[in-house]
Amino acid sequence: MTGLQADKLSSEFLKNFISETIYLIDGDIAASLPALPEIAEATPEAPVAAAEAAATLKEESPVPPSQHKPKPTPTLPKFPKSEAATTPGKYKTIGDNRKGVVILVTLPEEQFLKLPHLEFLNKILGAIGLMPTDVAYLNNVSGAIARFEDMQQELQVNYIISFASRLDTDLPHDKFTLYNPVLVGKVPVIFSQALAMLEHDVDHKKQLWGALQKVFNR
Repeated sequence: MTGLQADKLSSEFLKNFISETIYLIDGDIAASLPALPEIAEATPEAPVAAAEAAATLKEESPVPPSQHKPKPTPTLPKFPKSEAATTPGKYKTIGDNRKGVVILVTLPEEQFLKLPHLEFLNKILGAIGLMPTDVAYLNNVSGAIARFEDMQQELQVNYIISFASRLDTDLPHDKFTLYNPVLVGKVPVIFSQALAMLEHDVDHKKQLWGALQKVFNR
């Protein structure tokens, strides 16, 4: 499937999305970035323009190969066991979903209703060329595992980005792991930690950005 276009990663996005000094190995340099502002409710505005969504980093001080330590493969967070939801209408959904991008979460109702105005999430969407109106916010209100086939019956599903919410399907697919895009049928699925945890963890932000680039920057 042809991905949505995000020409380049914006320096403004990086300043907000990754707020600490980072060191990238493959041809990138350390960039010291200002602290991320607090999440605040706001009227959704057009996110960072996709055409400005890039900054090229160059490596200044390569880390000697002897100091490279392999990182363990991130795994999905543990969720309480629950039966998969199979009844149409099981999910709480908001948003215009103009481009079939499903943001899957499991949140209390009050937090869920604030997602279209959540500044941190809007910066993530803006970096991949999306606006809040392009996505559907889907809340697994029952706490059960969302079922892919049921989601397809209820709304257009071209992409899924799950923030700490499980997905079940009868279709064959590779093992689901954090920040490793997996195809379910023709739909790319990305699993991430919860937004509240992700916002304050630089390493997870970088891993999520790498996964988003693989899916949307083609």
